[in-house]
Amino acid sequence: MTFTDMLMLLVVMFVLFLSFSEISSDSFKQNAGAISEAFNQAPTTSLLPGYSSVVDLSRSNINIDRIGEQAGINTKEKNEKETIDFAERKYKDEDLKEKEAYIKDYQKDDRQDKLTFFKKDEYEDVNDISNRKNINAIKNNITQQLKNDVSKGKLEIIERNKQVILRFPEKVTFPSGSADLNENIKVVIKRVRDIVEEAPELRKIVVTGHTDNIPISNDYFSSNWELSAARAVSVVHSLLDTAQIDKNLVLAVGSADTKPVAPNTGPANRAANRRVEIKLEF
Repeated sequence: MTFTDMLMLLVVMFVLFLSFSEISSDSFKQNAGAISEAFNQAPTTSLLPGYSSVVDLSRSNINIDRIGEQAGINTKEKNEKETIDFAERKYKDEDLKEKEAYIKDYQKDDRQDKLTFFKKDEYEDVNDISNRKNINAIKNNITQQLKNDVSKGKLEIIERNKQVILRFPEKVTFPSGSADLNENIKVVIKRVRDIVEEAPELRKIVVTGHTDNIPISNDYFSSNWELSAARAVSVVHSLLDTAQIDKNLVLAVGSADTKPVAPNTGPANRAANRRVEIKLEF
């Protein structure tokens, strides 16, 4: 027997098995319905002889109302859904483009701000260097113009960053317990006034009167507060005597004994605390 003969015998055997078998129509209908639903198609044929080729779907497990929803039968809902999907995609695309445009504009503005900031910093650095040079020149001028008065003990010059403090001791500025300037100190204040008039970088002039901690009470002043304030005002009047200095830059302050330069423990320290200071701020 050849291999071909053996295959023919097997085919004949399966045909005989099929002809002898019995098929349950109810079971076929239910299984056909499940298979059709799985493939989204309605059953169209029957393998049973003598039966209709159309299966009664009411007797199967197929939901008649939902047939064709996923198979593209309901074209109206499908078209509506496609329209909605297209609109959503279009909105997302437009939103994405808008976001990208916003990011580009932001990055552009940020670069411009940084460029402006760098230019501003460079400009400020140049101005700052120029101002420092001018301030140093003014400081040197003050020191040069008043060096004789400093050597005679009429004042002390103190430099602090953008400030120059001219400190006048009481012994050369005012009589004890008085706010009337000595005549010899008015000449020194006039020299200070001439220097200040030539300093356009000057922003503020603060004149402060100071005392020691010994209380005062006479016919003119009832406390050290009044005495220190009155002495500051006297110096301000002398500075503004020629009206060449802008009075809006000048401030008179009375500090009494609140800011000593030395402890009030002896005559020498108390004498150092009794003073008037002219602070030039640039």
